[in-house]
Amino acid sequence: MMKMLFVFNPNSGKAQIKNQLMKIIQVFSKAGYEITVYPTKASLDGYQHILDNEGRYDVITCSGGDGTLNETVAAVLKYKGEKPPIGYIPSGTTNDFAASLGIPRNMTKAAVNIAKGKRFPCDVGIVNGERSFNYVAAFGAFTRVSYGTPQNLKNVLGHQAYVIEAVRSLSTIKPQYMRVYSEEMNVEGNFVYGMISNTDSVGGIKNLTGNDVNLQDGLFEVTLIRELNNPIAVQSLINAFITKDLSKCDWVCTWKIP
Repeated sequence: MMKMLFVFNPNSGKAQIKNQLMKIIQVFSKAGYEITVYPTKASLDGYQHILDNEGRYDVITCSGGDGTLNETVAAVLKYKGEKPPIGYIPSGTTNDFAASLGIPRNMTKAAVNIAKGKRFPCDVGIVNGERSFNYVAAFGAFTRVSYGTPQNLKNVLGHQAYVIEAVRSLSTIKPQYMRVYSEEMNVEGNFVYGMISNTDSVGGIKNLTGNDVNLQDGLFEVTLIRELNNPIAVQSLINAFITKDLSKCDWVCTWKIP
């Protein structure tokens, strides 16, 4: 019998997984899995638990938001031996990466996909040769919105909570001077935001980084936003977000890197 570790964040999203937990377990049980359930208690708790149980499970499944998935991927990548496949049941507020993968928001259907679906290889980025990211690595404005937004606010308002927190953060934006070198493009100047991503959904907005994002092509999308020092720049960026085409904003630099 295949052994599965099921790690989930009980407070993620609107805590709906509490009402779906038995249905999810039944799906895995009927599929022939011996399941160990582990609810996380704090940030990085799931990461440490997965790390401490290397070699004990054939499949690692997690449920929560993008942060829970990132902890799971980071822990499995640390395994010195065989790395088991990862299953993901999205139950967070935005679930950008799940949207990119086409994973159902319905938790039971997502569990069925894990039990009966095929493995899907996916690119993972490494920062400073150490920290991994499966979704996005970012700096500057808005980067703390996801983690800085209170959980109870996310549970009540859902995705709108991120928007509220993002607006609040506008007053604290400080530009950072940078020089960025790559074979594909060289840029320099003052930037308020930057990200390297592997997703076609950012902040709940689909195709923000382009219509040709492929999660297993060995390429990541780079997005840099220059200092917004006048009303025209701000309006141009807002229009780019509305039209979901950052490439047409003069204050945004975008390209792909391996």
